Amino acid sequence: MSTLTKELEQTLNALDGHSAVALERLVRDAIALARPAKVQGTPPLDAKGWPTGYFEKTAGCFAGEPFDIPGDPPPSSSPDW
Repeated sequence: MSTLTKELEQTLNALDGHSAVALERLVRDAIALARPAKVQGTPPLDAKGWPTGYFEKTAGCFAGEPFDIPGDPPPSSSPDW
């Protein structure tokens, strides 16, 4: 048991029921906030937070596509003074 666990248990035992419930709710909220959110239907994330297989799936998707750089547009005309 960690020091934090012991301290939390001692604090909960020393508090009245209402305060103990409030503290427990705060601790549970903090734990939920610290855990990464898992949305149903989303792919698991890799170590850097990208969907697993994202780059493997998209790498090369533009292979064979033409990469033509358009020429410069004609200069705009300016009025003669």
